[in-house]
Amino acid sequence: MERTLSSHLIQLADAYMAATGSSSATVSERAGGDWQFFDKVRGGCLNWRIRTYDRAVAWFSANWPSGAAWPAGIDRPVSADETEEAA
Repeated sequence: MERTLSSHLIQLADAYMAATGSSSATVSERAGGDWQFFDKVRGGCLNWRIRTYDRAVAWFSANWPSGAAWPAGIDRPVSADETEEAA
């Protein structure tokens, strides 16, 4: 499971960086709270918590660039605004 979640994080980071031109350090700091976060994940570090995953995916979802496709196979969180609109 950890490897799957790590793969999801890397896919999100790569797609976000490609769409925005942001550096790995910038995205790592903003989404993971550590400027080396994605370098560590790419290196096989599994020393992070599910809360970190959830926080990073929520950050990507809230900041996802308009017009960029969300990577297939990765569940995208529903924001509180979207939940209210659906009600």
